[in-house]
Amino acid sequence: SVVLLDTFVSILSLNLSEPAYGADTAKLENKLVAGEHGLVIREKGLNHKLPHFLYSQLITDHLSDFSFTPAVFEMIKEELKKTYFNMLIKSEVLAK
Repeated sequence: SVVLLDTFVSILSLNLSEPAYGADTAKLENKLVAGEHGLVIREKGLNHKLPHFLYSQLITDHLSDFSFTPAVFEMIKEELKKTYFNMLIKSEVLAK
């Protein structure tokens, strides 16, 4: 289930990269994270700009119409394989 959540978060982040570009240019930090208990949404920036770029609303809109192509899935799968391999070759991570 951890791998599925990581895959889902990676695909969703990729799908949101273009619509969230305006927030990035406004110096707002938006991040999706696969947490221990599910999806974590982090928004950080100046308070007066946050209402203009509600990242959580954008995510909700994309969740209701979530889709991806097989090519995107293969790309994310290979990327996650490399990430997991690189994590597991570090002895301190493997010990945990």
